[in-house]
Amino acid sequence: MSLSGNIKRLRLEKNLTQEQLATKLGVSAQAVSKWETSETYPDGALLIPLANELEVSLDELFENESVTMADVSGKIVKLIHNTEAKERFNVARDIGWQIERGLFNCRMEIEKKYDPNEIKNQKNASYILDDNGFTIVSNGKEPFFSVFPQPADGYGHFLNDQDDLQKIFAALSHTDTMNALIYLYHKNENYVFESDVLAKDCDIPSNRIEEVLNELFFLKLVWKQNIAINGKERTLYSSKPSHKIIALFIMARQIGYKGAYCLQSHIRNTPFIKE
Repeated sequence: MSLSGNIKRLRLEKNLTQEQLATKLGVSAQAVSKWETSETYPDGALLIPLANELEVSLDELFENESVTMADVSGKIVKLIHNTEAKERFNVARDIGWQIERGLFNCRMEIEKKYDPNEIKNQKNASYILDDNGFTIVSNGKEPFFSVFPQPADGYGHFLNDQDDLQKIFAALSHTDTMNALIYLYHKNENYVFESDVLAKDCDIPSNRIEEVLNELFFLKLVWKQNIAINGKERTLYSSKPSHKIIALFIMARQIGYKGAYCLQSHIRNTPFIKE
């Protein structure tokens, strides 16, 4: 479609008359009419205000399909920088969802037009899986977007740390350790405590508290320090709640996910771990 056709289409989508658009731009309605019939074209100085009023980019106004990484990168940085601080993570999550739509669009055509309410209304999870990698997208109460490009040698590198991985999941499987972990996540960072206080508040048997503390230390959730108070040696612990554990819990919930998927593409043919 030509520039003139785009101006008319976008104006109508915004439910604006020629007179209303003209007033916003400080030109005559006759000028807008001539733009839409290709009799004349907007002055160069009006192109950005025109695109802003129609809420599109100059690329969309001119139907320029060429997009570079540098263009996108710069615009994303500016968008987030110009967003109110408390909304920046929500905007970043929305960008992640648009990436998912873009990846899915490579497999089958979906509506390209941006809908600001789509991310709010989308409650179901999504994933894309093929030989180039995979995505995991959660919506609803704890929305996140993760992308895992395929490494050249597969995903098996984690096997180098298999013992540590097993220790992580073993620690989290112990009820006493899990209760202590949840207790500490209710506290502010650098909360200082003694072992008997943790044992009492979390109902941990005395014969288990040392093992629980060792597991919390292994998970890097507590730090130990020996200090002298009034000439008496005391062992204190300070908590360091990690966002990585929260991410692990949120991701783990996807393993047992039983809801519907809004976008799903599963065409992987190669094993995750290569020989």
